[in-house]
Amino acid sequence: MRRVAVLGSTGSIGASALAVLRRHPERFRVTALTAGSNQELLSRQIEEFRPSFAGLAAPGAASGGTAARGASCLIEAATRPDVDVVLNAVVGFAGLDATVAALRAGKRVALANKESLVAGGALVIEAARQGGGELVPVDSEHSAVLQCLGGRGPAARLTLTASGGPFRTWPIERIRDATVAEALQHPTWRMGHKITVDSATLVNKAL
Repeated sequence: MRRVAVLGSTGSIGASALAVLRRHPERFRVTALTAGSNQELLSRQIEEFRPSFAGLAAPGAASGGTAARGASCLIEAATRPDVDVVLNAVVGFAGLDATVAALRAGKRVALANKESLVAGGALVIEAARQGGGELVPVDSEHSAVLQCLGGRGPAARLTLTASGGPFRTWPIERIRDATVAEALQHPTWRMGHKITVDSATLVNKAL
């Protein structure tokens, strides 16, 4: 039985992860949940999964029945003794401290927070070395690269492609005048504003 902490449980990646965990109750138990500010959805998740710890990271967010408030709840959830695997699905730089803390505590970190590596890759690798933690990329591009490299020898080249977005069929001349509202109209996925714009502009590939 693997005990799992889901950081960013109310976002698209966190919710998808919980859907997988829900299907395998014999293999996984959710022991910690954290969200940004979505108290309503977090409360429903707490009711379903009954974690031993939960918290809201956003400053001033009303916690209701959750155990903690503020950014420190991410680190607390990531380093608890009843957690074996930490899924870090927090958006942006805010996820770095929890990634480092979890690795220093010897946890397996399923990393969907690529900004942890962009902003502090050297810190993350050193934390894993010091604490004996394991870093497993689960974000789409990183996970795909890992799977391509696994057990098949050295690769001469890796090519990242886009699956499509609001500008997929637009001519370059039109894209130059695209608005933020148009960038947010992803034809397939419903994500937060930052991730949606990153996807539309291919910044997510650069990250």
